[in-house]
Amino acid sequence: MVRIKTIDNTVVPYMSAINLKFKIKKKWFSNQFFVTLNSWNAQYHAILGYDFLQRNKVVIDTVNKQLLVGNQKFDFEENSPTNVCSETTDCDISQSDKNKKESFEQINNNFGEKFDVSEETFHALNVKIANNITVQPFSTQIINLKVPKNISKNKDLIFIPKKNKLGYLINESLNVPTNANLFHTIIENNTNKAIHVKKNTIMGKLSTFDVNDIMSPSESEIYQINNLNLNEIHKMRRDELLKSDFKLDHLNNKDKKDMQELLLKNYKVFSKSYKTLGETSAVIPEFSLLHNFPLQTKPYSIPLMAKKYAQQEINNLLEAGIIEPSSSSYCFPVIFIKKKQNPNDSNSEPKFRMVVDYRLLNSITETFKICLPKISEIIKNIAGRKIYCVLDLKSAFFQIKLRDEDKRKLAFCTEIGNFQPTRLPFGSKNSTSYFHTLISKCLNGITGKNVQFFLDDIIIAVDSLCELKVTLQAVFDRLIKFNITLDPAKLQLCKSEITYLGFDLNSNGFSPSEQNVNKVTNFPRPKNLKQVQMFLGMLNYFRGLIYDYAGIVEPLVKLTKKNTPFVWSVECENAFNTVQEIILKKPTLKNFDPNLPISLITDASKIAICGILLQKKDNVYYPLEFFSRKLTPAECKYPSIRRELLAIYASVKHFHDQLLGENFELLTDAKPLTEYQSLDKKPEIVARWLLYLGTFSFTPTHIPGSLNPVDFLSRVVEENSLNVNNITLFQPNDKLSLQNILIEQKQDAILSKIMNDLSVNK
Repeated sequence: MVRIKTIDNTVVPYMSAINLKFKIKKKWFSNQFFVTLNSWNAQYHAILGYDFLQRNKVVIDTVNKQLLVGNQKFDFEENSPTNVCSETTDCDISQSDKNKKESFEQINNNFGEKFDVSEETFHALNVKIANNITVQPFSTQIINLKVPKNISKNKDLIFIPKKNKLGYLINESLNVPTNANLFHTIIENNTNKAIHVKKNTIMGKLSTFDVNDIMSPSESEIYQINNLNLNEIHKMRRDELLKSDFKLDHLNNKDKKDMQELLLKNYKVFSKSYKTLGETSAVIPEFSLLHNFPLQTKPYSIPLMAKKYAQQEINNLLEAGIIEPSSSSYCFPVIFIKKKQNPNDSNSEPKFRMVVDYRLLNSITETFKICLPKISEIIKNIAGRKIYCVLDLKSAFFQIKLRDEDKRKLAFCTEIGNFQPTRLPFGSKNSTSYFHTLISKCLNGITGKNVQFFLDDIIIAVDSLCELKVTLQAVFDRLIKFNITLDPAKLQLCKSEITYLGFDLNSNGFSPSEQNVNKVTNFPRPKNLKQVQMFLGMLNYFRGLIYDYAGIVEPLVKLTKKNTPFVWSVECENAFNTVQEIILKKPTLKNFDPNLPISLITDASKIAICGILLQKKDNVYYPLEFFSRKLTPAECKYPSIRRELLAIYASVKHFHDQLLGENFELLTDAKPLTEYQSLDKKPEIVARWLLYLGTFSFTPTHIPGSLNPVDFLSRVVEENSLNVNNITLFQPNDKLSLQNILIEQKQDAILSKIMNDLSVNK
């Protein structure tokens, strides 16, 4: 389906399409024209559109007022359009009923040039209803329309209905006349009143021409006309941006004014609507399919509460040129997902997110693989700073242009109609990879300790407002260069503490966000394998914050092994409670400071090994990161000293990036390892460990075994305090009485057998 739009985005109805030859000065062209009704107050009788400009590679030189086509130049003419058809009654492209071989001698086009037209065309005549009819409310009816006498009966008829005030609906149709010079169509009454139409009422226009003249443009010939150049869009961005769009009330008056000036000066980087959204072709997505057989699915029904939003959203996207009408043989359904409503605004209308279900298409789309950055590395780079800003891109994926050949593959269907995106849609395979590639290219060279990004969120971390202004301007300059825009409503500016990627960041370091803490601590006791896997998956995101994580959760991990029956034991309960208590305390880790000395403390048990990366400041050790992993069945059989050496090797390897090239202190409770270089090099695996450790520079230091890593961390803060043994007192409850213990022993199969054997002196 093709839609013809004027400069103000008004859709102009047309009756048919035809190929015509015409001449501009001495050069002949051939182009497809759409024949319209003359009800839209056109100043010109033939207009060349973007399809002609693009197909013929036309360049418009507004400075010299010339039209460049190849090596030829045509001067603009500023005359008013010549109305050569002013004396005819039906003046679209046709001039007369008598002669279908027409020649327009002087018709001005968009550029004021005169050109000749020579081609067979047609004439449209009024169509009247054959008899009186009454259409009942909310019903349809077949009606008979008269074929005008002077229209050829040997050709197909195209009927274009007339606008009416009665409220009935008749669709355009292609018809074959009956022997009685009639043709049939359907009238629809969607009102709550009966509609009466008298005989001989004009119902529309009818035209005939050879079927071979009807043209259906190919997909590459369907264009969305963008009437705004970049300067006009910049002006719109400036006009729609307000000081109140930025949330800066937490700053003092001077800092607030300075920030507002900086932000308003960079108005080109902000967008509040689809019309002013950024658009870039710096990265061109390619959707290569495993086969070329079109895929189609039926549209999903739109919920009643979402219908109004759906119509408005599609209209907005059409108006902005982000989608366009489609006749593609590919078609995928749309779902509308309700957004969370603001609890403080319960009276507001519900909002939805429109998402195309591309699962079927994704299954045959070739993968575009890239490596996304590790979230842990992003957090480590920006934690511990004094000021934070988070910049959120406006409708991020919609800012990337699609190739013409890929638009039809991504077409979608709704109850409203069929459309195809002109920009990268959300939900399609590889969209995330292409978008990450774009932002990487845009911010290349300025990311690091001050600037990081993950998908559509750019975070800036600095220690002063002066540094913030310089960094913000550098980011803005890059975004403007690539024509990428931000959403001013979602900016978080000049914050001392911020939540990013599931962590709370501030000058002290980083810790789990309050929302994630609640998710862990409120998680119900698992009752099956799936719930255990969900709990461990959630915890794994924060394993770097938990000392000896692998050892603590080992009873839970055992439940996930194949062919292991689900039995929630005391060990599982203790592990579950312990890890919840640790997360509830929101463990905070410091950011790495290259100016402070580094220490590494390691430990090993019979089931796991662990290590803690530390830095010492003002005679106090601060943890930077925890490492732990479970031992394999073979490693569990190692002697104690070898497990301790494995803990050192694995911890050094895990913290390779921070330790290589640094002289660090290694703290271990295995005294023989302080002379690790003199250890027996057998078996071969030990020799490999020692060879790897030889590439690092460290000083081994022994700490007493009684000071396990947790004890050590708690005691180094107060080195001069008196060291006394901990004494734990508890009052046994009734369940621990001797009588109850005896009852439980008799019920236990093993203990009851031992007691029975002892009683008979076996």
